[in-house]
Amino acid sequence: MITKQEARKVVSKFEMEERKGKHLFYKLLWKEKLILTTAIPHGKGPLNCRDKFRNQLYLNDQQLNSAVACPFKLADLVRHLKSIGQIPEDDD
Repeated sequence: MITKQEARKVVSKFEMEERKGKHLFYKLLWKEKLILTTAIPHGKGPLNCRDKFRNQLYLNDQQLNSAVACPFKLADLVRHLKSIGQIPEDDD
């Protein structure tokens, strides 16, 4: 489980842009290119979508836990996305 507050902390840490709608939608742009998107439901309490949220960010459980706890920052996410091919390696 992940709380709404923890999910918002993660998207804020990753400097994702917000768009309000039925859910809170977030997108990560890198060099003006859309790299990934995710959404956080408006509901209260713990979110039942931890795996979906984690997968949309291309993170494993350990990386998401680290992002919630603080050590995993935007630079770490960019390095990770480059390593899995979501951002081209030569895009610095």
